[in-house]
Amino acid sequence: MGTPGGDNQDQTILQAFLNVVEFWNDWYPNLHEAFESPRVQTLHFFGSFWPHDAGFNRLKVEAPISDEVFKELQARGHNANRVRAQSISSCATAVLIDPASGNRIAGADPRRDCYAMAY
Repeated sequence: MGTPGGDNQDQTILQAFLNVVEFWNDWYPNLHEAFESPRVQTLHFFGSFWPHDAGFNRLKVEAPISDEVFKELQARGHNANRVRAQSISSCATAVLIDPASGNRIAGADPRRDCYAMAY
């Protein structure tokens, strides 16, 4: 599993990994669906480079995430901002081996121009 994205790589990989592992039955066998799930993104205190903004305690929340979750994040003190679906800039790609069949499965995130292939 990998991603471009500078400051956001750790967040993208963690969220994509959790979607793969925790929600296997929701996406299997189409790995692309695991990467399409909505995400959140914290903005670090220091931005390394464009297009990543610097910002303390700021959080981007993609639109498909429920209002209930969004309001809870605000109630916990986050400066949360709604952004359109699939607009967080980093993207995950992966190839994995299905433990049951041994088949390789590839998936790519629609947030950027990327692809994954397995054979």
